[in-house]
Amino acid sequence: MLEKDIRSKVNIIDSIENWEKAIKLAAKPLLLDNSVTENYVRAMVNNVRKFGAYIVINDTIALAHSRPEDGVMRNCLSLLKINEGVVFDENLGDKVYLIFVLGAVSNRSHIDILLKLMEIIDNHDMVQRLIDATSIASLIEILQEVI
Repeated sequence: MLEKDIRSKVNIIDSIENWEKAIKLAAKPLLLDNSVTENYVRAMVNNVRKFGAYIVINDTIALAHSRPEDGVMRNCLSLLKINEGVVFDENLGDKVYLIFVLGAVSNRSHIDILLKLMEIIDNHDMVQRLIDATSIASLIEILQEVI
């Protein structure tokens, strides 16, 4: 699932203004390599506006995604780590530090990628290591243990 050039799909920033900008920045590498279209990014943002912060998997991770027909050109995954976190739901106030963007060309491939990601999400030690990582190289090393 991870490409040889995963380095271009993983990014770390200190802070960001809001969840919408965070999703757009997390998706940027996938736009740049034509894995997804602008429409797909708009659909991800609109889904959160419409349905709420359902993409927040636990207190620290969000999994941004939409339907294949919204503009997925090939299976893809990116990760944005936000050192200071970003709030998706003001009522809850929890900060998300890791935003994965998932693009899948079919429901089957969507499930396959989710199963791999769940190996990370269910591993509290691994999640903490990702949050604590200070370099892209460290993030990639951790991700490659599972993906």
